[in-house]
Amino acid sequence: MSYPIHPNKHALPTMLTAEKMIEFRRAQGGLKDVHAPETVILCLYKGVMKYFPLKYSAKRVTGFLGDFYLLKKTNGKIGVMGNFGIGAPVVANLAEELVAWGTQQIVILSLAGGLQPNLSPGDVVVCDRAIRDEGTSYHYLPPEKYVEASPQFVSELSSSFQKKDLPHAIGGTWSTDAPYRESREEAVMFQQEGVLAVDMESAGLFAVGKARSMETASVLVVGDSLASPRWSAPPDMRSLHQKMKECFEILTLL
Repeated sequence: MSYPIHPNKHALPTMLTAEKMIEFRRAQGGLKDVHAPETVILCLYKGVMKYFPLKYSAKRVTGFLGDFYLLKKTNGKIGVMGNFGIGAPVVANLAEELVAWGTQQIVILSLAGGLQPNLSPGDVVVCDRAIRDEGTSYHYLPPEKYVEASPQFVSELSSSFQKKDLPHAIGGTWSTDAPYRESREEAVMFQQEGVLAVDMESAGLFAVGKARSMETASVLVVGDSLASPRWSAPPDMRSLHQKMKECFEILTLL
């Protein structure tokens, strides 16, 4: 049986659109006196979501899943979303609603697993493509192995990190729905292909970006590792927390 079950699902018109959902929320009194940010950071690391409201002046936005803030230092041009769960489906739904509202760029900030032996905990990966080993992307695009991030946005992110002397690699990630089903055989196969990391959300976001003509990218900080025969946990969460904060600070300067 093929997936999705209906042939050419990605090309079919949809009954419910994100635009209709935004209209519905406005009719219910939501999203008043607030404009869509140009860029949104989807933060999948709870440590940053606890940290940044204490440092930054931000306006809270209601009407979306999770916590959503507009950074006042950017005049509301950059938003931060978090505490909405994990996985490609939730990220794709949020991306749909954000682009329908008027957002132009979305970047994921998350911890990820490392696949290459030369990547250590705390190393930063700016993803330029993702292996579509999840289900969400197939509802948006024809079946292919990879989906690409937005090249210009990836270049912009890399330049921002370079200006702040933050070392990083640019490369692919393996996006999966089932982290507890990651096999050694898969890890070795993707490692040999040069894939740098493994996450859950990038392919879903990139697919929505392609389908909705929106710029997307992801910034992943290596935490655990699948690069050796056995899974290895990060040795020091404090250093990872600091690196996530550094990445977040740079993303707020876009």
